[in-house]
This record gives sequence, C-alpha cells and structure tokens, in this order.
Amino acid sequence: MPLWHKVKAMLPAKVLELLRRDPHEVRVALVGASEARHKYGNIILRDLVRKGYPVIPVNPSLDEVEGLPCYADLAAVPGPIHIVDFVVPPHVARAVTEALTPGLAEVLWYQPGAYDRPTVTAAQGLGAEVVAGPCIMVET
Repeated sequence: MPLWHKVKAMLPAKVLELLRRDPHEVRVALVGASEARHKYGNIILRDLVRKGYPVIPVNPSLDEVEGLPCYADLAAVPGPIHIVDFVVPPHVARAVTEALTPGLAEVLWYQPGAYDRPTVTAAQGLGAEVVAGPCIMVET
C-alpha cells in the first residue's frame, strides 16, 4: 500500500468524509494567516484557495491577506466554520483553543509544529474531531 493511503487512513472517518465533499462547501478558518508569501500561513492559504476551499484568514494584526478579509479571532468569523486550521506556535494554538466555544467547528486541525499535548487535550474536550500532525495541504 502506498504511503499516501496509510496517511489517509490515519485521519478520523468524519474528517475524511468532510474532505470528500466539494471543496467549495467546506469553509476553512486559517489561524495564523500571514501576508509573508514564504510563510506557511500564506502558503497554506494560497494552496487551499487554489483547490477551491473558501478560506477565512484569522490574524489579529492584519485586515486582509491575499485579497481576503482577515478576522481578529474566530469569534468574529461570520457563518459556519467546518475546519479550523492552526499554523501558529503551540502556545498560541493552545490559547486560541482554550478560548473556543464548543461546536464552533467540525474539525480542529493542527499543522506540524502547531501543537503540543496540552493543546490536543484542550481540543479533545470541545466536541470536534482533532487532527494533529498531518499537513492539510497534503491531505486535501
């Protein structure tokens, strides 16, 4: 079995189901969106937009990223959020996670380097599927 299939099998069934939908139906909030095109907060945003996902940049320091309105925090994002993707240091991801309202999103996705054990533990108590480690660019 190719490695790609093994990685896919590690994702929770609910996440796989969500990723099988038409990308235009899956709203992704990107915590740690960046204007710097060499940073993953921008690379991931551009990759997901290119694939057809409606991406909502989240960064309290920015008003816009790649022509998209940027929100200061997840509570300010209008409408449903299916996936919250974190591309920030673990201490920032943990603080954002601990402030989340249960049920805000179906999936909390932590990019490589964006999580630690306390962050994942906090996320697991929110009722969302938790993905910690796999890169969303690879999985989509």
